[in-house]
Amino acid sequence: MRSLTRRIVVVNLAGLGILVASVLYLNQLRSELIEVRVQSLEAQAQILATAIAEIAMIAPDEARFDNYAANEVLRQLTLQTGQRAQIYQSGRLTGDTRSFAGARSKVETRPLPPLEGASGLLGWIERLYSAGARALQKTDLPLYIETPNAGITEDAEVYKAQRGEPSFALRANSAGELIVSVAVPIRRLKVVMGVLVLSTEGGDIDRVIRAGRIEILRVFVVASAVSVLLSIVLASGIARPLRRLSRAAERAGVSGEQMSVPERVEIPDFTGRGDEIGDLSGAMRLMTDALYARIDAIESFAADVAHEIKNPLSSLRSAVETLDLAKTDASRERLYEVIREDVDRLDRLVTDISNASRLDAELVREARTSFDLGALAETMADVLQGEAEARDVRIVTEIPPAQLSVRGLESRIAQVLSNILGNGISFSPRGGELRLRVFRDDLNAAMVVVEDQGPGIPPDNLASIFERFYTERPAEEAFGRHSGLGLSISKQIVEAHGGTIRAENIAPREVEGEGGQTGARFIVRLPI
Repeated sequence: MRSLTRRIVVVNLAGLGILVASVLYLNQLRSELIEVRVQSLEAQAQILATAIAEIAMIAPDEARFDNYAANEVLRQLTLQTGQRAQIYQSGRLTGDTRSFAGARSKVETRPLPPLEGASGLLGWIERLYSAGARALQKTDLPLYIETPNAGITEDAEVYKAQRGEPSFALRANSAGELIVSVAVPIRRLKVVMGVLVLSTEGGDIDRVIRAGRIEILRVFVVASAVSVLLSIVLASGIARPLRRLSRAAERAGVSGEQMSVPERVEIPDFTGRGDEIGDLSGAMRLMTDALYARIDAIESFAADVAHEIKNPLSSLRSAVETLDLAKTDASRERLYEVIREDVDRLDRLVTDISNASRLDAELVREARTSFDLGALAETMADVLQGEAEARDVRIVTEIPPAQLSVRGLESRIAQVLSNILGNGISFSPRGGELRLRVFRDDLNAAMVVVEDQGPGIPPDNLASIFERFYTERPAEEAFGRHSGLGLSISKQIVEAHGGTIRAENIAPREVEGEGGQTGARFIVRLPI
């Protein structure tokens, strides 16, 4: 996985993990807190019930206790904790810690604290969350109803404890606050003398949950700030180089009919990043280099075309200007012949230039197919057989019996074979032999080798024969019959197919005691 993708995945998973963890934590907190509170109340209630049974018992042989003594024990033990406790006998309320305050006790007053435990942004968010939760959450908790002193209770947990089984109940008061009640039997040996009930005050658990929510919100705010910061850093690491690449591309664009900037535009180099932006930067730099190389090639091609056209035009102009000065029919006929040759030369030159200019587009647009290179070479040899016979040149072919398939544009490869075979025929002496060989090399590539018996290629020109408008021709051939684009076009076609083309002189041999070259060799290599 590339580093940019990894950064985005890590940031998104981190945010999702924080969100999921927060939701899971909030979902478990309430039930866990209730369970812990029930266990705590039950343990306290068992201790209080044991103390009441031991201290407030009237007599060892009686299965009842003194209510006054029981309430006094209850008051002393719950004085510091502030825990609400109730005593029931046979379902009747006989003691309640809320009624222990004396009638003449001084009443202390103080301002009530805010209903919610936090203020500011966190408090506002928590209140909004609580309101939404209450609106969406459906509760089936029964309503908590106070039992008056000496009244008979309807609470099921009291009667269950009266039968000797500790029990608890969850209820909600009129404000929707949770109240947890735990009932345990007050027993002496195996005799149940009453029931002790410990209850939470309304809102005790809700305040703990609310405090937990506030802490979660604090964590959420911190996590959000970190997430925003990381997002900004990540976005900056992506957007800034993209903006630079975009501005560079805009500078290299076209405004109206001309380039927006006259000088070369350099695309920023981000290839050292090792991610997708680095790949994009490298691709844009390669594309820009190719574009400028193409522009340079077009300019060079245009200059070469202008130069090559200027020569026959100059000759044509001279012939036309001299025509009026010719005194004899023979002179005028020679000038007409020069004009015809220059016009033919211009026609061939313009035709070859037109074909060369369309070559790039055709190599890109045309669909490539597989074809038998050996069969194509045999066909091209047959096509050029007439031209070879006219020059008394014999074409000898060596074609493999098995099919040698390559993938490409068959018509363009045929053009390459026609060019190099035509050159071989032109340079071969009369009575000479032109050898065409097609085979598979040791590297599993298709090879086409054309060898003639001509004078060979001047060593100084071996590197330049594939340049445009190179026109080294046999002495007996009329000047201007070729444009000099054939080998250049052949090289362009072969390289577009992923292959190579080169020329070399055949190694010198001893011929009748004299050293010399036996001809030129053209080698075309195409991938299979």
